[in-house]
Amino acid sequence: MSKRILSGIVGLVCLLSGCRKAVNVETNHIPLFHFTTVMNWTGEPAGLVYDDELYHLFYQYNPSGNVFGNIHWGHAVSRDLFRWQRDSIALFPDSLGYLKSGSVVVDKENTSGFGSEMERPFLAFYTYANPDLSKTLFSAYSLDKGRTWIKQGEIDLPNPVECDLRNPHVSWYEEYGRWIMTVSSGSSVLFYASSDCKEWHFLSEFKDVTSQGANWEGTDFFPMKVQGKEIKKWVLLVNMENGLGNGTPSTCYYIGDFDGTSFQITQTKELWLDYGKDNYAGSTFSGLNGDDRIFLGWMSCWEYANLLPTSVGRGNMIIPRRLGLVEEGRHYMLASVIPSGLSAFYADSCLVGPVKLSDENGLRKEFPYPGESFVMRLNFDNSDNRAIWKADNYGIRLKTRSGKVLTIGYQNELSYYYIDRSGLEIEPSVEGFEQLMGAGYRSETPVSDWLILFDQNSIELFASGGRVAMTSLCYPDDEFTTFELYAESGAVNLLKASIIQLKNELIK
Repeated sequence: MSKRILSGIVGLVCLLSGCRKAVNVETNHIPLFHFTTVMNWTGEPAGLVYDDELYHLFYQYNPSGNVFGNIHWGHAVSRDLFRWQRDSIALFPDSLGYLKSGSVVVDKENTSGFGSEMERPFLAFYTYANPDLSKTLFSAYSLDKGRTWIKQGEIDLPNPVECDLRNPHVSWYEEYGRWIMTVSSGSSVLFYASSDCKEWHFLSEFKDVTSQGANWEGTDFFPMKVQGKEIKKWVLLVNMENGLGNGTPSTCYYIGDFDGTSFQITQTKELWLDYGKDNYAGSTFSGLNGDDRIFLGWMSCWEYANLLPTSVGRGNMIIPRRLGLVEEGRHYMLASVIPSGLSAFYADSCLVGPVKLSDENGLRKEFPYPGESFVMRLNFDNSDNRAIWKADNYGIRLKTRSGKVLTIGYQNELSYYYIDRSGLEIEPSVEGFEQLMGAGYRSETPVSDWLILFDQNSIELFASGGRVAMTSLCYPDDEFTTFELYAESGAVNLLKASIIQLKNELIK
């Protein structure tokens, strides 16, 4: 699709003029500040890389329809992670089939020999959707920063297990002076090493016996220092098709130590990067400096990905998240925060509070920015979270003109954050979409901080400094016209609530 045609389409949906006030069932669910192709099918990230100038997003893309199939690798670039420029298709299907996801790296030292002193090659690693090649990995290289590629064929890779190989992830590790690849196989992760990304040798296998039967997909592997300490740990991300214990595809992570050959976990507690229904198949950008780790995932769920109630396109990415390793009691966990660059696109804002919320005293107001994408910050007094009068349930309800409701709340007795989109009653109904999703976490800090992002077809919640993250698609039938801050079976002190409009210049 040419940029001229795409620009015309975007104009038709009123994005370029900023006219978000009138709701159009064909277009009102197109996000402003989440990457999407607007038309057709946008699938999971296929490779994420930073080249010291631009962030590159390679992603699964169907240029001929808005359901999964006919997968190509799309390509987009950004300087700030929020404004993306779509480029031409990077990798195409061929006689072997279509390409599945993998990873992309910049070979800065030209260890592969594909580049030169003047041109650092991009290297891509992937598999094919071909049952005859299920145990085979492939590679390609690019000399024009990922715009065109030369396929190199099969990688000679020793495979010590009988299961299929999926989603190779490659990174350069200066400490060991070599490339390390993780690749999922059944319910385990295989580790390989190479000095040139051509010849690989097997290092070890990691398996979690508690997740037997789970189908492991994309992985990521990286070292991180614990915030505020000189302790270094290694993090292994694993995307599981039936994670979270309820069949929801989710990203699990393990924390441990790596000696250059094998990975050993040092804590056995089950950890998840996101507790919502719609964040899957993500990884971090390669090529960043030091401990900087920016994660990007696919905002959808295979349970209903092909059935979402949109007629233009399906699929977009989550908001990029900067990961940090934080201490939590005697353990460590990842915290997700939004890169600070988003604040550059804040427009108007509205502030309410302080107020004591209770059964008799809720706070209901007109929504100040109907039809707009927005950021909301809520600060609750948490110093009395164990008081007998503390509300059992509190949060915010967003209501559309027709009275349908989206709820983001916290159940105090259960220490449970949740997003409830069942009140939106999408039509036609989609099985699994109304399932309540929640995250168990009790904050002991004096203030409970919530950051909520709404962007036309999605809601994302970050709480307790990013220790809680939840992502949910949502499809309001109309614009939000009122919001209600509430407390049930007790009271809670709302210190401050701010709603911030997002500028339309985030349009891609």
